[in-house]
Amino acid sequence: MNRLFTVALLLLSMGSYAQEKYTITGNIAGEVEGNKVYLYKNDYAEDVKVDSAVIKNGTFKFVGSVPSPMYYRIIIDRTLKGKTSYEKNWTSTHFYLENSPITIEAHIDSMSTYYHNPKKKAATVTGSKTEDEYTAFKESLKEERAQMAALYKDYMEKYHLPTMDGVFNTEEGIRLTKAMQPVEQKIKAATLAFIRANPNSVVAYDQARMNFLGMFVELTVDQISDLQQIVKKGWDGTDRYTNFIELSEKAKKTALHTKYQDFELLTPEGNKMKISSLVPKGEYCMLEFWASWCGPCRGEIPHLVKINEKYKDAGFKIISISIDEKDAQWRKAMEEEKMTWTQLNDPNGFNGEITKAYNIQGIPFAILLDPEGRIVDFNMRGCKLDVALLDIYGY
Repeated sequence: MNRLFTVALLLLSMGSYAQEKYTITGNIAGEVEGNKVYLYKNDYAEDVKVDSAVIKNGTFKFVGSVPSPMYYRIIIDRTLKGKTSYEKNWTSTHFYLENSPITIEAHIDSMSTYYHNPKKKAATVTGSKTEDEYTAFKESLKEERAQMAALYKDYMEKYHLPTMDGVFNTEEGIRLTKAMQPVEQKIKAATLAFIRANPNSVVAYDQARMNFLGMFVELTVDQISDLQQIVKKGWDGTDRYTNFIELSEKAKKTALHTKYQDFELLTPEGNKMKISSLVPKGEYCMLEFWASWCGPCRGEIPHLVKINEKYKDAGFKIISISIDEKDAQWRKAMEEEKMTWTQLNDPNGFNGEITKAYNIQGIPFAILLDPEGRIVDFNMRGCKLDVALLDIYGY
């Protein structure tokens, strides 16, 4: 009875909220007269356009309503008249939209671009309490994020970029990777603490949901269940809770410490073979997804050659799974890259059962398995793999 009463109150308050309206007033300095402005709902999978306007005298306006605070995006299209609209000409600002008077202010030349540009900045958004909460949350992690960004920049410059020329500064790459790990863990712990302390918050809900929107489920089944209970406190009986449960239950299939999923794939000889017949018993193993047409995949292979030579006698095994749809291209790439370890292929590409099962949205994609065939970690690229194997084998 108490639960039903709580849900009824929640629905009643949401209904009352939906009767209110938002007003978005944009004040944009610079040469913007006549530029089109679009309001998009950020649905993670794809943005949904909900309104449009034209800038007149440096101003635009949107009026409408949302059932509850939600993440939206304003896009200003600077494409010249008569030209086809193109993302490189778009500026963009994300913010939490709620039913209140909201103001967006910026100079068009300094606004964030549609694609990330560190030299640009988001417009100033005022009037949204939810946006203020999100800003405060980000500010609380500003120091850690800046530290992480600096370490990643060093990693790219001192390790990743030289590998493209065949230079492997592995020792330096390992040092930087190890330096990033505690910072990353601190950010994750602070984010979880924020979610736990604010179960009714839309911002906290979105932070919890983000764990299941990418390719990597960096949580155990128990940790996912814990998140489900936190979200239930604030959102039980709502569409948001239903969506969260659907995403999180699916994520449990590929959570950390779960057993790898078995599939039948093609060998270079054209035979069908299950992954389970190739995964070594009692040894660490890596499932590595790639394709001949994938530049980053090909760039990673020289590193895998070195890893294979260094650890194959210790029992470590790489199983590369190509999603090439053209057999000839797969074979040509294997020969060119001197991929002497175990090779498999799924000619169905991104539509294959295995890519769907692991929610693989891009490659390269690699999964480290322990001696029992359980998932240890994802995204095993570059020196992240070196660090993991150093911890396992001691060299």
